[in-house]
Amino acid sequence: MAVSRQRLTVRAGGAKIAMAASSVSEVIRGPRITRMPHGPPSLVGVTHLRGQVLPVVSLSQLLGHAAEPVDRVVVLRRDPPVGLAVDGVEALRAVDGDDMDRGDGELLLDDADGARWFDLGAALEARFATFRSGGRSQAAMITPRQAENDAILADLVYLGFELAGQAYALPIDAVVEVGTLPRTDDILLGVSDHRGAVLPIVSLRALLGLPSRAPAAEDRLVITRIGDQPLGLVADRVSAILRASPDRVGAAPSLFNRGEGEARIDAVLRLPDGRGLVSVLSSETLLADERLARLLNTAVAAKETSMAEPVTAARRQRFVVLRLGEERYGLPITAVDEVVRAPETLSRLPKAPAYVQGVMNLRGRVIPVIDQRQRFSVAGKRGDGGRVVVVTIGGLQAGFAVDGVDTIVEAAADELLATPGLTEGGEAVFDRAIERDGEVVLLIDPKALLDRAEADLLRDLTAAS
Repeated sequence: MAVSRQRLTVRAGGAKIAMAASSVSEVIRGPRITRMPHGPPSLVGVTHLRGQVLPVVSLSQLLGHAAEPVDRVVVLRRDPPVGLAVDGVEALRAVDGDDMDRGDGELLLDDADGARWFDLGAALEARFATFRSGGRSQAAMITPRQAENDAILADLVYLGFELAGQAYALPIDAVVEVGTLPRTDDILLGVSDHRGAVLPIVSLRALLGLPSRAPAAEDRLVITRIGDQPLGLVADRVSAILRASPDRVGAAPSLFNRGEGEARIDAVLRLPDGRGLVSVLSSETLLADERLARLLNTAVAAKETSMAEPVTAARRQRFVVLRLGEERYGLPITAVDEVVRAPETLSRLPKAPAYVQGVMNLRGRVIPVIDQRQRFSVAGKRGDGGRVVVVTIGGLQAGFAVDGVDTIVEAAADELLATPGLTEGGEAVFDRAIERDGEVVLLIDPKALLDRAEADLLRDLTAAS
């Protein structure tokens, strides 16, 4: 007697495709998908599904047809799991078990050529070089090292931001995260929930005695720590990550620390090329304001025991989130030397690849600038206000031209997600990922961003310049 089984029928590429329901974990409605550059054409992207990064593959393209809009994703029971983007779901019905066992393949196609079996596993392995390996394990993840150049290591690094048209900065080690301002009616002195912890929010304008103004879309929340207590500082906007030699940082003139802003400005940073001064704040001296001290005491007293579990800094990592078109990617902050405004003009290099925009002079260093839009095949043109993220990889310093730098995020070790090894040619540009508000942010392995041939070429071009 034949065993009754269930078959799920979907639509893709103008055909009806049947698969054993036992091979399907679930079917989800069109999720938020993050595009993965350097992936084969049939890879739509990745999405977040209950604590893991799920690759989503177009079934239409696997079958040799054009891609269709993603209506549903069929999650297959595989190791690693994989999602099939389909045009729609037809039916789930019981069939004779013998019918399901006939043929050689996992999918039964019913199209203009008649019913035939399709080997899904072979198609995936043929298109994804590292599919069988299941991607990188957590143990194989690379921790980016600090820049090797001694002069760069000796520099001081700050997060720059603006208040009332004036440039300010905080030491980057004091910054936990940068994000958008949560919705709250009282942004002068208030408390918000931030990742399960009580987060006091204060206005830097108020603390520094600057004129108040209405909230704006550019406002950013700079999260720092005083002891083990997180503190949110509201800035008008975040400008850049600044790097400067110690001889450019001096004590703040006494005039800077008079009135309501007393004892807030810790030092003054002189920008190169006469571009002005940046007032460096100290998170510790912010406690000089009695209102802030009372707020912190209230917040600490209000913490629940579940919120008070400490997470050591060694177990947490910070990432600079870059924007390219509609996509966002993360770079370990330890790999970033600084973030600067894109220069108006670059010196062109003869016979350089199209993605090498040229070179820029950064405090006497000749830095090649690479257009990440071209490298990641981002559609459209870059608007005004681009940024150059300067990194050092294997002793080579290079700049990556991006549309903007959105935030700095902090993640615990258990929040880092392994990425599937579904890249063309086995390139592992994205070695990890994090999930924020339903979006998968792919984390770039800075060492893999420049392959060996490109690194050698850029090094030769830089030497020749």
